[in-house]
Amino acid sequence: MISNSLKNKNKVIILGIDGMDPVITERLINAGKLPNLSALRNKGSYCRLATTIPAESVVAWASFATGLDASGHGVFDFIMRNPQDYSLFLGLNEMPVIKGKTEIKPRIKGESFWSILSQNKVPCFVYFCPNTFPSEKIYGRMLSGMGTPDILGNLGKFSFYTTKPLTKDDLESRGRIVSVKDESGVITTQLYGPKVLSAGLEAEARSGLKLILNPAEDKLLVNLEGRSFSLSKDTWSNWQPVSFKTGPFSSVSGIVKFYLKSIKPELELYVTPINFNPNKPPFPISNPRGFSRKISAKIGYYHTLGMPVETWSLSEGRVSEKVFLQEVDNVLDERRRILRQELKSYKSGLFFFYFDTLDVIQHMFWRYLDDRNQYMQSDLQYKDTVYKYYEQIDQVIGEVAKGLDDSTTMIVLSDHGFGPFRKSVHLNRWLLEQGYLFLKDKENPNQQFLEGIDWSKTKAYALGFGGIYLNKAGREYYGIVDAAQERQIKEELLNRLLAMTDPATGEKIVGNVYPAELIYKGPYVNAGPDFFVGFKPGYRASWQSALGGLANVLIEDNKKKWSGDHLFDPKEVPGVIFVSRKIKTDGFRITDIASVVLSLFGIQRTQE
Repeated sequence: MISNSLKNKNKVIILGIDGMDPVITERLINAGKLPNLSALRNKGSYCRLATTIPAESVVAWASFATGLDASGHGVFDFIMRNPQDYSLFLGLNEMPVIKGKTEIKPRIKGESFWSILSQNKVPCFVYFCPNTFPSEKIYGRMLSGMGTPDILGNLGKFSFYTTKPLTKDDLESRGRIVSVKDESGVITTQLYGPKVLSAGLEAEARSGLKLILNPAEDKLLVNLEGRSFSLSKDTWSNWQPVSFKTGPFSSVSGIVKFYLKSIKPELELYVTPINFNPNKPPFPISNPRGFSRKISAKIGYYHTLGMPVETWSLSEGRVSEKVFLQEVDNVLDERRRILRQELKSYKSGLFFFYFDTLDVIQHMFWRYLDDRNQYMQSDLQYKDTVYKYYEQIDQVIGEVAKGLDDSTTMIVLSDHGFGPFRKSVHLNRWLLEQGYLFLKDKENPNQQFLEGIDWSKTKAYALGFGGIYLNKAGREYYGIVDAAQERQIKEELLNRLLAMTDPATGEKIVGNVYPAELIYKGPYVNAGPDFFVGFKPGYRASWQSALGGLANVLIEDNKKKWSGDHLFDPKEVPGVIFVSRKIKTDGFRITDIASVVLSLFGIQRTQE
């Protein structure tokens, strides 16, 4: 129930800084490197902010918005499953087919605090918050964030054009590696767009792309849809509009950038994921719907992809650290310009703005901080990269803080902290070895997406970043664990997981195991795992486990550039919160924020 519905001139500005870690933040404040956060702490309040179980952005920001845990808002992980057929889906969006048409809507249940504020005619301005695609109607303005796909419907798939012969690694890439042929200095190829029906068959829409090579000057002339522009080696293009025909009278519009890595002896051309064109998005990415176009008119084209900085190209060595950071800087510059622009017209109500810069940087550059990582990088020019971006975010905070008046409350918070990701743990391999999971073909264990599992014998399986599900009778389609067995199996699993050690070092791997019945009380509890495994920092559920896969070993070294993470025991990775006024912070959790914000506008909410 909502009481004391008030209209007032209060102002609350919230900056959501994904991944801001308390240990690093406190260290840099004490070293005098974050003067604006230091001033905010001294003026008001600061504490470490307990995160969600699990400590995933998609879960934590949903809890931030609604004040509910995962069982209350229904988002348990980036990867979830349908127990009726064991199929996997992303936790960000739903795509039900209604009257023959596919509709897209956020998966998040529960009511956001900006929805409640909107009902009370409090203006709300929400920019890039995760779980907001498609944009909802609010009393104000919104730009969608994490969950907004690229034009292919992916979370961000790059392309890479090369005249080199393709290798096995190219064929297994998380991007699209396109083999092209140089014909007397001219390459004729295409950009690949969304799937369409052609003559009753599914095909990819395409847009013609011509590349004219000038190796003598290390330049490339790119012709795209009748427009030409020149690229020099080691440079980026500006945003380029592109369209794909999706039917006799329909098309979809996107924007894309190019980076020329090399032109001799072989062409290597990186192409970003194709973002929705903010002037003509195929789905609502803003509220009002034309708002994304108004932003573009003011600052030019900008990233609309929910996770704007694509990381797999750096992991695979398609681009260098230097080039990757150029794109990070481009995104941060866009966001800062939008922030400045929108603050000019902000007079009252809620203003929320989200930055994912620190999250991306720490995922990819933690290896320069971790002296226990045997694959630690020794390139000194990147040793302080993580710290430098903390300082840049502090500058953003300072710009916003300059405009504060007595009626404004400023909050800076993060969803979780960070730590080292040194080793991958294959949870389904462990369940197999412990006798809880069985395969149809024991000779072929390297499968994904819960394929190849003998459900007639399997009692438990792993999915997502630390989730373990019982194969329950009456819930899973081929479930075999009945109520009489459930308690015993849960007790066995809990004790065995807590006893798990690294065979190479003897170290304990698991810090805590969280049974669902002890941490979740909401209506969607059956959509989530029966256990969440809280790994000790350094260990993390493997990429294969996240996708319901197996491997030949239990634990293996993480050799990827993705070397920092937060998918550990949530107690080990709290976030931070700074408030420009004195408040009680004892036991503060991210699920408390919604009620705190509503109370600043004189609105109380009673939740069941």
